[in-house]
Amino acid sequence: MTVHPFIEAEKQAGHSVKRACELMKVSRTAFYARRSGLPGPRAVRDAELTKQILEAHAKSRGTYGAPRVHAVLKRE
Repeated sequence: MTVHPFIEAEKQAGHSVKRACELMKVSRTAFYARRSGLPGPRAVRDAELTKQILEAHAKSRGTYGAPRVHAVLKRE
């Protein structure tokens, strides 16, 4: 369950975002980052790594498992 819609509703009602975040145990930074809709740096890195893993696996015609794919990625 995500608490961001609740915090957004509190913000629209004129209440303190800081207090709502404290009550819901969410950092204000995370709330505003998620509100922007842009993927974070971690999500961008994960997407690029996923692409590289799928390419290495496809080059092996689906025969390489995690240890060999890891070795290929380290070599590249």
